Amino acid sequence: MEQTSPIPDDDSRWDLMFRELRASISLSSLAHPAARIWKETDLKAQITEIKKQHRAQLTTTFASATQVIQRMQSIGWLQPISVDAPQEGKTIPPLYLVDMEASPDEMIEPWELLQGYQTDGVICYFGALALHGLTTQQPSFYHIAALRKSKEHPVIHLKEPTAKYGGPKDQTRDPLGQKIFDYQGIPCYLTRPEASHMLGIQTREYGPRTLIRITTPEQTMLDALWQPLKCGGQAVAYEAWERGVLRWNEERMAQHLAKINRQDWERRVGAMLSLLGVTPESESLRKILESRKQHVANSSDIIHLPLLNNMPSSTLLPEWGILVP
Repeated sequence: MEQTSPIPDDDSRWDLMFRELRASISLSSLAHPAARIWKETDLKAQITEIKKQHRAQLTTTFASATQVIQRMQSIGWLQPISVDAPQEGKTIPPLYLVDMEASPDEMIEPWELLQGYQTDGVICYFGALALHGLTTQQPSFYHIAALRKSKEHPVIHLKEPTAKYGGPKDQTRDPLGQKIFDYQGIPCYLTRPEASHMLGIQTREYGPRTLIRITTPEQTMLDALWQPLKCGGQAVAYEAWERGVLRWNEERMAQHLAKINRQDWERRVGAMLSLLGVTPESESLRKILESRKQHVANSSDIIHLPLLNNMPSSTLLPEWGILVP
């Protein structure tokens, strides 16, 4: 007669589940950088995977993923995070702070919350400026980027030449992007830039349980020119460059520009450095900018572009074909 293994008692099965959960969710990883923050859907997927891997011990009668989460909450392992939906009738997956040592009123940084919500995302724009110390302003909103496949595009022509240009505006969409939620009154957005526009990305460590995927300081400076509104506006964009050129990595900026390969970005960088009275020390960066400057000088049909994309500009810097406020 065939013998079957006895079904483990509930205590041993819960011990197994919690032991496996500790191993899989307690430390940050590239797959889940912010280990303290878990979206309910991601946490349920992790619990379900553990049940599959230990099917023999955790039989079909073991608790559901929802029940496991409830038990984690009852023992103080996780706490629900209160966020506000972007609009009435809109729902978002519940978010949890997974930290035994956290107090009930634990403060969570919006960027950490976003990194836990969008695990493959990149902190960028205003929040990245603040984290890199490129602005003295406290961000009034935060963005995380989900990169989308880049499109092939020719040299950019935004508009016919004009003495004053503020750029096209779409009144039907939120100019800051897709709001995910508000956290303690701070709007948090998802943005979907082309991957070819955001090539400068690094991973930084903020403690043993928190990694952050963030744009490099140089990429963030470029973003201040390309997406000034999402970076906090005109004053913040100028401040970012004033502070950035004091401690930037010029070789890395040259690498970013070479890979992005957009004439409008190179012209904006050259114009900003001219306004700041900065001559790059990096030969690589000088070559890129000098080549672009020469191209402008030899072209009769250069489209005049605003220094800060979609921001009002009126005074022309002819050597760059860039309009400045």
